[in-house]
Amino acid sequence: MLSIRAQFRRLSPLELRAFASAATGPLSGLRVLDLSRILAGPSATMLLADMGAEVIKVEAPKSGDDTRRYAPPFLQKRLGEDSDVAAYYTSCNRNKYSVAVDFKKKEGQDVIKKLLESSDVVIENFKTGGLSKYGLGYEHLKDDYPTLIYCSITGFGQYGPYSKRPAYDMLIQAMGGSMSLTGEPDGAPMKTGLSLFDLTAGLHGAIGILAALRERSVSGLGQHVDISMLDVSVALLANQGMNYLAKKQRQARVGNNHPNVVPYQVMPAADGHFILTASNNDQFERFCKVAGKPELMEDERFNTMKARVVHRDHVTEALNEITSRHTKKFWLSNLEKEGVGCAPILHLDEVFADPHVQARDMEIQMNMPGFEEPVSLIGSPMKFSRTKVDYRLPPPRVGEHTEQILMESGFTTDKIQELHTSGAIDNAKFEVPGVKRPLAKKKRKVVSVSDSHGSDFEGLTWGHISSVHDPTMLPAGTLDFCPDSLQEEDQNELETLGMVLRSSIDDPVASFVKVRSSMEDPLLDDLEPPKRPPRGTKTVVGADSAERR
Repeated sequence: MLSIRAQFRRLSPLELRAFASAATGPLSGLRVLDLSRILAGPSATMLLADMGAEVIKVEAPKSGDDTRRYAPPFLQKRLGEDSDVAAYYTSCNRNKYSVAVDFKKKEGQDVIKKLLESSDVVIENFKTGGLSKYGLGYEHLKDDYPTLIYCSITGFGQYGPYSKRPAYDMLIQAMGGSMSLTGEPDGAPMKTGLSLFDLTAGLHGAIGILAALRERSVSGLGQHVDISMLDVSVALLANQGMNYLAKKQRQARVGNNHPNVVPYQVMPAADGHFILTASNNDQFERFCKVAGKPELMEDERFNTMKARVVHRDHVTEALNEITSRHTKKFWLSNLEKEGVGCAPILHLDEVFADPHVQARDMEIQMNMPGFEEPVSLIGSPMKFSRTKVDYRLPPPRVGEHTEQILMESGFTTDKIQELHTSGAIDNAKFEVPGVKRPLAKKKRKVVSVSDSHGSDFEGLTWGHISSVHDPTMLPAGTLDFCPDSLQEEDQNELETLGMVLRSSIDDPVASFVKVRSSMEDPLLDDLEPPKRPPRGTKTVVGADSAERR
């Protein structure tokens, strides 16, 4: 048997691209045409893409998605030097192919319709009716594409008195009631620090798409999935909304407190603040034990959940005085030992230094064209035991894959050039080629964190809250598989290939050997990337005859 090093040497760049691009997630084989932009739609399609769907992002020629200009900050091309890639854009656009199509032109609309022939899903977040004037609304497509799942994410939905209005996240936070519930009791209404309803609308869009796909597997028919940001914001009122509906009374803001549980809030310590969530009587009794105040359980204002809510002002003042006597370290370590809910309040540097966040691969590193070092991105929260998410493509450049996708969809080279000349597409070319190995190995790094938390929290969880973490690329036990001939330099090269497997295959070494051994040597030079499964007979655009793809 050849050594791992020898086998690696025999793989051509084309083989590596083919090997690296195969999706492993549960949605592998699903094709999504993404007409959305900004955040709500792209966040939904990135979620689908991470889970294996092939997502084709349609962008305006040259300018692309608006978020390409939502900067600074930009990603760093090299230390101390900005690139032209906006950090915002990269937050929701990995694992996508970019095609540049101007569907305001008739020829561009025809390109979109051709791409729809092999698409399972289309998603858009234009204003209601915005695509109808280009013949791309659901009502224009449903008869020609009866199996198509068409998802629209808008501010106010496809019908209703506000349906034609544009919407932005802060506007929805205001109109959906969440701002009236957020903020200090005597302060101004407050929005959240996140684009909450853009992101949750995208999440509901993905859920709706998956439900519609499940139903299509029974009926054979597509349908329109109508997601309204305002609907989502009202639905997410949840218990707060029911607190109102129960008695039809407005609720006063309670700041960082919980409307139905006390204490469930930010607590002062001698050296800052921490979170305390004593969400039942048993936990509150254990808090009293840690605090050295068991007598509180004899006080009728403290000894039941209802009493603590009714006497919120007195209880909060008394508990604030108690917790202010000791440090955060005291409270976090001792409360955790007693099983009482508590947590430090972290800055983002501390979040990404947290060993648990690192162990869960919530920070990944991807190679990007023209960058000296891999770029840090936020990882997927979706964890599957078999069909793991993987990271196949870095956030694309505008129109980076136009020619590739159109040729795969049946367009000839001459037709692509004709469309490019007319301005219907931009067959973009780049001096810097795309990366061959998108996922980079995590490097050992020292993360500089603020001094708001000490590095010596005790207890089960907070022991290394600001520690250096060195996640390994290969799972435990992997090296037990390796043959004796696997030397250090072999391992280094194997890790290079393993970059694209890290989040998708449990045993990269075994998988590498299996794939390599399945390749017949005489065919190596002629190996082509795997083609998309055929969807029936396709008409080759720009040719005189039809052929089966």
